[in-house]
Formats: sequence, C-alpha cells, structure tokens
Amino acid sequence: MDSQPFPVIVPVDVAGAARLARGCLMAEQASALARWVGRPGRTVTAGRVVRRADVSAAATVVGVPVPDRVRTAADVPTLHRPWSFAVGSGLLKISGSVATAGPAWEQWSSSTDTETLDAWWAGFHAVCAAESDTRREGSVLILALAFLEAVTMPDGTDPDSLWNRVVAIVERREDDEDPLGWGYVRSLIQYADHETRDPFAGLVDLLRQLGAVTGDDSATVAVTALGRWSLAQAQADRPRTVTLDMPADVVVEVLADHVRRGTDPWPAARRWLEYRRPADAARELLIAAADLSAAARIGAGDVADSLGDQALAVWQAVAHLPNLGAHARVSLTAIADDEPRITPADARWLTVEFATAALDGTGPDEALTVLFDRLPGEGMEARMNVASGVDHPDAARVTAAVQQFLDLGAIPSINQVYQLKVGLMRWRPPIWRRILVPSTTTLADLHAVIQILFGWDGDHLHQFEIGGKRYSDPFFDLGGDEQDESGVRLRDVFVGAAKKIRYEYDFGASWWHEITLERATERDPGITYPLCTGFSGDSPVEYWSEDDPQEPEPFDLAETNRHLANLNNSDEGI
Repeated sequence: MDSQPFPVIVPVDVAGAARLARGCLMAEQASALARWVGRPGRTVTAGRVVRRADVSAAATVVGVPVPDRVRTAADVPTLHRPWSFAVGSGLLKISGSVATAGPAWEQWSSSTDTETLDAWWAGFHAVCAAESDTRREGSVLILALAFLEAVTMPDGTDPDSLWNRVVAIVERREDDEDPLGWGYVRSLIQYADHETRDPFAGLVDLLRQLGAVTGDDSATVAVTALGRWSLAQAQADRPRTVTLDMPADVVVEVLADHVRRGTDPWPAARRWLEYRRPADAARELLIAAADLSAAARIGAGDVADSLGDQALAVWQAVAHLPNLGAHARVSLTAIADDEPRITPADARWLTVEFATAALDGTGPDEALTVLFDRLPGEGMEARMNVASGVDHPDAARVTAAVQQFLDLGAIPSINQVYQLKVGLMRWRPPIWRRILVPSTTTLADLHAVIQILFGWDGDHLHQFEIGGKRYSDPFFDLGGDEQDESGVRLRDVFVGAAKKIRYEYDFGASWWHEITLERATERDPGITYPLCTGFSGDSPVEYWSEDDPQEPEPFDLAETNRHLANLNNSDEGI
C-alpha cells in the first residue's frame, strides 16, 4: 500500500498561486472583517467568535445574509468561514476575550509570495477544521485535498469515476484505522446537493471561495495554481519516513524533522532499528547527531532511550562529548540508579537545547514557553538573563529571537490563562469544577490537575479524546494509536472554534469528564496557577462497594487549591 496520501505535485506558478491567495473571496471577506474589528478591537465569546449582538453587523461587512434567529455566529457558515480563515491566517488576532486586526492584515498587500501562501495555508486549515466533525478534526481537510488530487488526474471530473477516486485516495491514509468512518461519511454528505445529485457541489463552492478551483460544480471544476500548490504543500507537510537502507546521518535528519513538528520520532525509526544491533544503532545515531541541530540530538536521544539498558554502554561512551554530555547524564540517571543526578548546569543547558528545537519548529512563542517553564528566576527578564549565560552553541540565537518576538508587541502564550469547566458526564445533579490554568498547560499537566479536582487516586489508566485522536502517557502503552500527552499544550488544543475535549479515567469504571473552554484571560501575576474558582457537587466515591457503601467526602475548595499550588513544586508541576 502506498504510504503517501498525496503525490508530489510540483507547483508551476508560485507567483500565480500567491495572487490567487491574496485575491480569493475568502481572503477578501476575512480582510474586511479584520478592518471592521480594527483596534482596539471587539469583544468575542468564549468560543472565539463575534457576539450574537454583532452577527448582523459582521455579516453586512462580508456581504452575506443571516437568519432571523441566530444562536451563535458559528451557526452561520457564510460568516463563520471567513472568520475562521481570518483567525487562522493571522488577519485577526484573538487575545483573551478581544479580537483585533492581526499582523498579517497590516502586511497582506505587501507580503512576499511565501508569506502570503503560508498565511493562506493556515487559514485553509482553520476553515477545514471549523467544518469538520469534532470527533474527526481533520476530515474536511483530508476530503478537500483528496478531491483536488482526484480532479487533477486524467478524466478527473468524470462523474462515473470521481467519487470512487476520492474514496480511494482517502483510504490511502495509512495513519487512520477507520478512514471511511462516520466522520468522513458526514463530511461527504454535508457537501452534497440533493437536487442536482452532485455529491461535491458544496465542496466545490468552498474551494472556489478559497481560490483553489474554478467552476460551478464537480462536472466543470478545474484546479487552479493555488490548488496545485496546496497539493504540493500537503505532501511537503508530511514528515519524511525512514527507509531500511538509510545511513544514520540521514535517519537523524528525519528524526529531527519529527521533533520540530512535535511528533514522536521513535515510530519513524522502529523498522530501521529492527535490522540492527541495538547498541550499534544507538551509537550510529548519537554520533551522527552530535554536531548537528538540537532537534537532531533530541530525536536521536529519544530513540536511544527507547532501547533502555541496551544503550547504557553507548551513553557512557558519549558522555564526554560537549553536545551530548547533558543528554547522556540524564539518560544514565534514568537507566542506572547509581549514576549521579543531573546538575543545575545540565538542566539549564538542556532547557536551551529544547528551546532551540522549539524555535526551529513552531517558533519563538514556544521557545519562550520552554525558557519560562524550565529556567529559574522571577519574571521573564531574569530567565532570559539565565538563558543568555548558558554555555550552549545556540543560546545567543534563541534569546535574540525570543527578545525580538517580545519587542514586536506579541502577546506570548505564557501570559494567557484559560478558564475551564471540568464536569463529570452523565451525572445528575451535575458535578463540575471551574479551574484557571495557563494556556501553556500540557495534557499531562491537566491530567494531574483533574486528579486533584475530583480526588482520584491516580492508580488507573487515563486518556484524552480530542478531534478523533487519543492522547495518554506513553509509558502505559495502551496498544492503540495514542499520542504522547506531554507534548500537547492547551493553547494548541483550543484553536479556532474548538472548545471541548473529553477525558476518561479508569477504563473499568469509565469516569468520563467533559472539559469546556469558557474564556481566555491574561495572567495575573498575583495568582498562583492552577486555581479552582468554583464547583458543584461532591466527587463520587472512587471505590464504591455495595458491601461497604460510603458517602462522598464534601468538596473542600481551600484544600483543593493547596494541593494544586503544590503541583508547581513537585515533579508533576506545571
């Protein structure tokens, strides 16, 4: 089976694609919304959309009608599409409960072709995410790209074959165990025109608004230069795969690519490892990565760590190398109990190492978050001073990039706080807790918070469900397609219109929790986070028995907050 869902399609006209991106209907409407919002901006709801009172005015700006009764702006697709595009592309910026014109809007007409296409691509993703089912967050994006690919094939618009081609392309996604599950079926159905019996009529309309196609229906559709650029970009965005004959230095570059993208590097190297002696593989990877990038060293180190004590001698052998010494000492501490613990100097060096990988991956905001989370000091300035004094080859580059990010007036994620409502599902009367947490909190951190909020003892397995994907602690190896919860921040979970996720604790009892983003605010330096601010009901007895029935213990808000405050000083701290 072909492991690549989209073929390599070389764009022949990047400049033409950029012109279409600037001038497409979706971008024009999004720019109009950014101009309307302006500065100092307009208040938005917890769902990051305009308030119901402003829906009519916003719709007038983009030239679309609205129903007589509107529950939320998200229920008006003709308005929600350009709004989602504006937020995703950076034409709009939402900070806390206020939307303002974003940096991309001020530069939209003067940006380079690359900058324009990057912003458009992000907006395209945001629109598709907003129209996907919450349990299949990528379904519309996959469908849209599959449709574009099918149309570019010879006789692509032949109605007798187009449907089967699109379905076959979707089926080629090797990373989805149920590619034609109900989420994709729903996406297919939602774009059908039942009067003309054109299953793709609505999808053609969406892609035409985005400038990716021309034509009125699937019989007349044609892919534009921007649509072809999208297919090439989709291929480029997929992490490279490791082949069995790759030399170690090439494997390390692939692992580095996974680290920069925030995906687990070990699965990419699994088959490569199977055909080599573990110690030899670890040695080859670590030596190859030593003088490359921070992401390469982190990726190679993760793979070596997966080999456990089979890599012990290798870590001991490379501990003297300048760029691997701190990595080696951390790994040796984990493998052999008699090894010395990591020193403060090593901790600071590794912090800059991970901040460098973050900078080269998702950018200065995440690099700043890493420095803030891991370095000592009161306030950001003190932490930056610590970082600049670390003997790391990239310390100066990282601190300069972070400082430039701050000097441009950006609102960093470390200054944003989310108000979440965590409720037990299917309980009457309702049992819930309201909590304030930094937007940079990881899912692993949130797991620790929920354990305290509900008084669970932590002895059972758990998982998060977000957009059809599952996240958990990889140590427990649940045997499915779970991803590492420690690498996912709430900032990246609650994007666009997404504001609800689910959490299950104890797979036997199935304590399901629904976690809702209620609002975003700025961090208050006088508050210790996380902080529980409200509640309803006492937590159920975790080990209730008919033979020994027990009453729930009354919820104690003050005691709960004392335990939450202690998270900041524990190994599980956030």
